[in-house]
Amino acid sequence: MRLLLTSDWHLGKNLYQQKLLSKQAKFFLETFIPLLRDLSPDALLVAGDILDKPIPDQETLFFFEEFLKELASLKIPSFFILGNHDSRRTALHKYFLELAFIYIVDDLRFFLQPFKLKTEKGEGLNLYLLPYLPAFELLEKIPPLKQGLTSWHSITLREILVYLLERMELERPAFLMGHFALERGIFSGEEINLRGLSNDYLLPAELFLSFDALLLGHLHRSQVHQGKFIYPGAPLPYAFETYGEERGVLLLEVKERTIQHQELIPLSPTYELKLLQGTFETLMSLPPTKAFVKILLEDEEPIYQVHQKLKTKFPNILYLDYVRNQGEISKEVYSYEEPVVEEMKFDERELFKEFYFFLEKREPEERVWKVFETYLEEFYKKEREEGRLCQ
Repeated sequence: MRLLLTSDWHLGKNLYQQKLLSKQAKFFLETFIPLLRDLSPDALLVAGDILDKPIPDQETLFFFEEFLKELASLKIPSFFILGNHDSRRTALHKYFLELAFIYIVDDLRFFLQPFKLKTEKGEGLNLYLLPYLPAFELLEKIPPLKQGLTSWHSITLREILVYLLERMELERPAFLMGHFALERGIFSGEEINLRGLSNDYLLPAELFLSFDALLLGHLHRSQVHQGKFIYPGAPLPYAFETYGEERGVLLLEVKERTIQHQELIPLSPTYELKLLQGTFETLMSLPPTKAFVKILLEDEEPIYQVHQKLKTKFPNILYLDYVRNQGEISKEVYSYEEPVVEEMKFDERELFKEFYFFLEKREPEERVWKVFETYLEEFYKKEREEGRLCQ
C-alpha cells in the first residue's frame, strides 16, 4: 500500500503582511496536484493545519474549494485532520465531500473506531484519525471522564489520551494520524504554540507505542523518530531562516504492520525567501532580486531613507531592521500599565531628541544634530515659501 503524507499547508498565510495565497495556489495546483496524479497513491493523508487562520478570508476559502474540486477529480481517497490553526469551518461540507472520498475529520469518530482503508489488491490498513481538539471538547465526548471534574483545567490532554487508549482494542495494522508535537521532536522555529494549552500538547512517544506507526503534523521540519513516528514537514517555507531546508511530501510504502520504504519527494517552492545581512554599502553592491527579502543592517548609525534606497535593489522587502536592535524589547512598548494621557508640549528639537532616544537608546551626537538642523531649516524655508508656516 502506498500512502502520500503531507501536513502544515497553512493556506492563506501572510508573511510580514505579504499575502502568500497566490503563490500557494500556484504550488498546489501546478506542482502538487500533477504529482498526486502521477504517483496515484492508495491514499492521501494530510496531518493538520490545512488553513492558516481559524477564520479564513473569502479568498482562501474559494481557493480551498477549487483545490478540493481538483482533488475530487483524481478519485484518490483523501484524509484531512484539523490542526491547531484550523477550525470547524475547514470541515464545513465534510459529509458532502465524503461522496468524493475526501474525509475532513474534526471529531473522534475515526479515532474510537478506525477508518478501514482497503486497496483493490486487498491490502488493508486501520487508520486512527486524531484531529487537534482542545481538552474541553475532548471531555464532551467522554461523559464518564467528565463526571467529578470541577473544571476542565484540572485535567491534561495526556490524561485524556491515556484514558481513551487504555479502553481501546487496536485493530491491526494500526496507524495513527495526529497533530501534536512529540517531546523529542525538532522544532524549526516556524511553528507557533498550540493554542489553549501550550506545552500540554507536547506528548511523550511512549504514550503511542501500541500503534504500528504515527503520521504526524505540527512540526514543520521533516523527521522520523524510532522508525515509526513520522513528520513529513511543511511543503512550503514560512520563515527566512529555514528557507534552504529540503521540503516536499513523503511517499510511504506499507506492508502489513510496517513501513517498508519512505521517500521524501522534494518539491520546489513557488516563491523565494532571502535573508540578507551586512552594511548598507555591502547590500547595495549585491545584484538585484525579486525574492521576498528580510534585511538586517550592520551599520552602527541610522541610514537616511534606507528603506526607499534598498527597495531600488530589493523591491520585495518584507522586513528591515538593524542588527543592534535584534532581541531588544522596549519596556515602554510592552507595558501592561494603564496609559496616562497627558498634553505633550515639545518643540521640534525636543521631539527629535525623544524620538532618537526611543530608536537608538542614546542621546543624539553633535554630527546628528547638525544633520537634523540642516533638514529642519530646509523644512522651515519650504513652509515659509508656500505660506504654511504660522510663525
